[in-house]
Amino acid sequence: MDTDNKITKIIYSFREIDKFFYKQMWHHANELGITIVQLQILKLISLEPNLSLQELSRKMNLSKSTVSSTVDRLVKASYIKREQSMTDRRAIVLNLTELGKTKEKEGQQLFHQRLRNLNDISDEEIEKLLELHQLVKEKIKVNGDEQN
Repeated sequence: MDTDNKITKIIYSFREIDKFFYKQMWHHANELGITIVQLQILKLISLEPNLSLQELSRKMNLSKSTVSSTVDRLVKASYIKREQSMTDRRAIVLNLTELGKTKEKEGQQLFHQRLRNLNDISDEEIEKLLELHQLVKEKIKVNGDEQN
């Protein structure tokens, strides 16, 4: 296989997997009655409570205005609450409400259920896959694409 073809096949493979996960996440969010971005926000805040809007925007790699309007809708839906930071009284942080925690937990369970067939992959195959992913990351870094 020539080098250009090899690179194209690797890129295509990752794009196909990414597209599949995105489609699954879209169906998943739809079942929950929220958008993918809202689902991602709930997940991030569940993993890191007390996030500022700026930190959340940076982690999602989205503009502050996009995240802000989405957070507004989640606040109206009673999934998120804005609170004064304990460390800086001037700062506002975001946390999940009890309803938000329930929705995020329900989402996590649904997502794992949608992808349960991945459990059919053997531990050895998973290890090999992760090794290959690491190899691809290392080769990309060698070529100077070290961002993220």
